Amino acid sequence: MTADFIRQIVNPVLNKYMTSLDASRVLGEVKRLFQQGEDTYRFSVYNGDPRNIAVFLKSDIFTRIVDILESSGFSSLLTEILVETKKSYGDIKEVEEAVDEVLSRLKTEKGRVVEVDPLQTIESMLRNTGLFKSVELGGGRLTAETDTGWILQVTRGKKGYRVKAVFTRSYSRGKTSELIGEVVRLAEWISSLRL
Repeated sequence: MTADFIRQIVNPVLNKYMTSLDASRVLGEVKRLFQQGEDTYRFSVYNGDPRNIAVFLKSDIFTRIVDILESSGFSSLLTEILVETKKSYGDIKEVEEAVDEVLSRLKTEKGRVVEVDPLQTIESMLRNTGLFKSVELGGGRLTAETDTGWILQVTRGKKGYRVKAVFTRSYSRGKTSELIGEVVRLAEWISSLRL
């Protein structure tokens, strides 16, 4: 049986690079997108058609994966996955051609600096979490809002980026004990964060 794309090629390579908390966060998102690709394009050897890997490699989901990996400095990881894919699926012409096309594009882009907007990468990651009721990008600012009163803003400035998290909830005057309890809970939670 041919190796399964996600379980025997992608995941082992991703796991090898998960050496820090930051890398694990980024690659966890990439792993989730690969899984979304498998769910959408049904390319598993167990319950799908591996030829669909070729379609997946031309999809918007795969483009997001490439953008995230390139902007995070993991381009070599992507090349490793593609080389392993070509070894395992070289007998399927469509997959081999799609892999060659992506590898060729990556080599061409390697010679020049490909500027990936970090705000677009973050926007994609936040949208895919399902935690935010809205995610908007425009004018050098990304704003994401939850149903529970949190607003996350990432703003591009002259010297770099600024991240701001705001929590908003209204309380009536008669509910001061609730207000004080909520403020204490938030203060304890903020002090426990390890970013």
